[in-house]
Amino acid sequence: MKKQKINIQTAALLSAALLGTASSTTAQNMSISPTGNAPDNSAALDIRDYTDKGVLIPRLTTAQRNAIPSPANSLLIFNTTTGCYEFRDGSKWVILSCGEKCNKPILYYDERFNEGLNYTNVKLRWTPVVGATGYSVSVSKNKQFTSFVIYNNGANSYNNVGVGNVTSMRINWDTVICNYPYFAVVSASTSCGIISSDTIEITTKCLPSCGSQVWMTANMNVGTMINDPAEQNNDSQVEKYCYGNTPANCTTYGGLYQWTEAVGEPYNFNFSLVGGSWQSCDPCGSSGRQGICPAGYHIPTDLEWSRYEWCVENNIVPAGGTSLSTFQGTPGWRGSTSPTAGPGSKLKASASNSPAWNGTNASGFTALPAGYRPSGGGFNTLGSNAYFWSATENGHSIAWSRILTTGNWHSNRNSASKANGFSVRCLQN
Repeated sequence: MKKQKINIQTAALLSAALLGTASSTTAQNMSISPTGNAPDNSAALDIRDYTDKGVLIPRLTTAQRNAIPSPANSLLIFNTTTGCYEFRDGSKWVILSCGEKCNKPILYYDERFNEGLNYTNVKLRWTPVVGATGYSVSVSKNKQFTSFVIYNNGANSYNNVGVGNVTSMRINWDTVICNYPYFAVVSASTSCGIISSDTIEITTKCLPSCGSQVWMTANMNVGTMINDPAEQNNDSQVEKYCYGNTPANCTTYGGLYQWTEAVGEPYNFNFSLVGGSWQSCDPCGSSGRQGICPAGYHIPTDLEWSRYEWCVENNIVPAGGTSLSTFQGTPGWRGSTSPTAGPGSKLKASASNSPAWNGTNASGFTALPAGYRPSGGGFNTLGSNAYFWSATENGHSIAWSRILTTGNWHSNRNSASKANGFSVRCLQN
């Protein structure tokens, strides 16, 4: 039988006759409507104004679908074998929807459990698919899934790796780029065929590390907020200041703590000497003072801070040449003044971070200009300076700290009043 071609006007009239309805056509589009309303300008075919009828698309078995010669891209059918709506996407049929049968998995991920700048892992989770017999996962460096990440110490590529009939897994990958977007998808094997999740983006946020040191990714933000000018003198609870007495600033920048609050000593030791070997260890490990840090971390000593500054300058390119003894023994500004090699530049957040600062953040430390609360009250230098406590006293009422400022590419080792409110960054044991 010879194929027939029907023009748009003829199709409209034929459809209207069969449906017992009115039609409206133009040279570009047509409508089928019981009221005869004109088609919407954006539609080639506008079936409208019905309150008791729907549209039926062709219903084919899988075998009939596969027998369609040269199916056009975006061709839509209902597969009676699988009970799914399917459309043609290039060289394959893709399931659009199966109702409650063979539902599409929803993929998401937990926060990374990172172990340094060059090694990390991520835990993926997904919703179960009814009738699934197994799942596979791909993690790629691009949305096209043509450049796959390497996992398990370079042994394999994460390309459609079968993981069994489970709904979560942890991927160990290496040679990752920190703060770089990667992409993941999970696929379920079902009686309906292979059903894939939407692609999700995973941005790696590796812990700042150098040498054997591994630091937390953000300033501490624990405790009960108290309003300045009150002192942090309630020894029965952890207290914090939020810059400007504004809770949102704690969310963004972390809390501000007096020295005794940070190291976990009674308030009166802001004005008298505590002492203890935990103030001078390097490395400290579990001998360090935990203070307000979580389990497995401690407040870094003055020596540990200096070692980190030295390591960052000399082991992250471009390198400077300041000695470890200079970092450890010199007060005030130390290190390279180069805007790319200096430790301050490498520690400060960059223009691409949020909030932004004027560093390169080559270390991943992402220091933020959180400002401080001076002894006696008030708040200063939000947006331009960062202050961090060390665990090391330098007198009855002063302790060593680190300062980073806008426009300075080196870092400052300074004695400050213990009653100041500074940021706290914790170091892994």
